[in-house]
Amino acid sequence: MERAAGIYARVIFPDAFSRTDPHLSDMQKAMLDATPDCIKVVSVDGKLLTMNKTGCLALNVPEDSEFGMPWLALLPEDVHQLGMEALQKAAEGHSARFPGKSESPTGLIYWDNLLTPLVDASGRVFSILCVSRDVTAKTKLERELQDSINREKLLSAEMQHRIKNLFSVVAGLISIAEKEAAKGNTPDTATQILRDKLGALSRASDAAFSEAAIGEGGAGRADLEALVRSVLQPYGDRCLIDGAQASISRKVMTTFALFIHELATNSVKYGALSTDGGDVTIRWKPNGETLDLTWVETGGPQISALPDRQGFGSEMVDRIVRSAGGRINRTWRAEGLVVDLHLPNLAQD
Repeated sequence: MERAAGIYARVIFPDAFSRTDPHLSDMQKAMLDATPDCIKVVSVDGKLLTMNKTGCLALNVPEDSEFGMPWLALLPEDVHQLGMEALQKAAEGHSARFPGKSESPTGLIYWDNLLTPLVDASGRVFSILCVSRDVTAKTKLERELQDSINREKLLSAEMQHRIKNLFSVVAGLISIAEKEAAKGNTPDTATQILRDKLGALSRASDAAFSEAAIGEGGAGRADLEALVRSVLQPYGDRCLIDGAQASISRKVMTTFALFIHELATNSVKYGALSTDGGDVTIRWKPNGETLDLTWVETGGPQISALPDRQGFGSEMVDRIVRSAGGRINRTWRAEGLVVDLHLPNLAQD
């Protein structure tokens, strides 16, 4: 773009050493109007002296304007600071560049702005040439690429998190199965009990990532208690379920199942389900178009302080719940964690 700026400068000021006013002939205007670049001549103190047709259209200035207005005032407010810094640098005799944008009937347009100081025979900066080039397609492509990279990083982190959690959950289920077998209340061996729990865990995973909720747009409804019991079945009578009869839209079933599954996983790793005497109570109450659910842990390790940071799984679930229009509140009591979930729009299919 520097080469183009040099050409435009020679068109506007064929002899800068003898003529420094930007009054253009019809031929000069025609030449500048033929380019898709937005071309402006700005005074050292930031006043717009002249501008080609593309520039007038981009900044919503009449082509027959007398100009003279502050240039930066025509730009979106959030680029004023960058524009001022570039203008000051150009006024000191140095080329400067900054990203800009403008509104158009077709949407937002992104610009690459190059400011070139124009000097007279004495070396004094008498004006500043600003060439703005439409880089909307390039900017959008770069952002799409960055979004794709971020998604890949998130998926990779989620995969690592899920694999790590799987080992923790299986280790916890082994411990639970051994304790249940040792009580002698069942003829099954620890291996048989564990096999049943792993089967239940598989069914819980199917519920959390059901084809009905993901692949088919989530039409229909599901029984809330059946979904909760399906997800928590691997943990047996350690989880106490108490809620009114309610159905849940399959549009949010995956979000809800992931929420319950993540809480159970964290409880096996750190909370009530990690100890012999700990248990969890899950209560819910439909409230119009909102479901209010409370998860209460008791009998687990004593909580002496708030966690230093939120784990990846909790952050992921929080994002999913927020995307569904819900909210989560966590209360870290000494006797155990309490989590309140408020998930809206459950009455809408």
